[in-house]
Amino acid sequence: MNHFPFIGRAFAPAALACSLLCLAPVALAQDAAKKELATRIVNLQKAQDMDALIAQLAGSANKVVVSNWLPKLDKLPAAKQKTAADQLDSELKKFNDDNMRTIKAKNDKISLEVLVPAYAEKFSAEELKQLVSFLESPVIKKYYAANPQLANQLAQKLVEATRADVEARIKTFDHKAAQIVGAPAQRN
Repeated sequence: MNHFPFIGRAFAPAALACSLLCLAPVALAQDAAKKELATRIVNLQKAQDMDALIAQLAGSANKVVVSNWLPKLDKLPAAKQKTAADQLDSELKKFNDDNMRTIKAKNDKISLEVLVPAYAEKFSAEELKQLVSFLESPVIKKYYAANPQLANQLAQKLVEATRADVEARIKTFDHKAAQIVGAPAQRN
């Protein structure tokens, strides 16, 4: 029998608060560990996976300037086109290199800001450890090293296997486009 029921009720919230305060450092340590693991994952990805994204984004900017200047190049006298095309190619390379550097620099910061909290939220500490182990493993490093060559081999075979079909479709498209525009289809 409890002779002092008020004291028991008064200490219950205090005991609960104390136990929660004792657990807070554990939770903070787990959050810090997850953040550290997520940061490692993002940095490992930046070394491998982000180059393709950066090149794709820079390539999009290239398409914008090329689509603007290619028609103007075509309007130049034939004698000036080759020289102008060479100069524009040189400028386009500089433009692309500058964009690649800019996007890469921004990616280094933004990927950490965006992906670290996302990984920490979506994955447990154990899952993050497994991802780090996977991304640091020799086999995935070998995969990343071999992947560009393998992708090129695949692309070459795909081009060879589909060339006749694609060329036939180009001829069909050119014929229909010529009918729409009212000009003869010309293809080299």
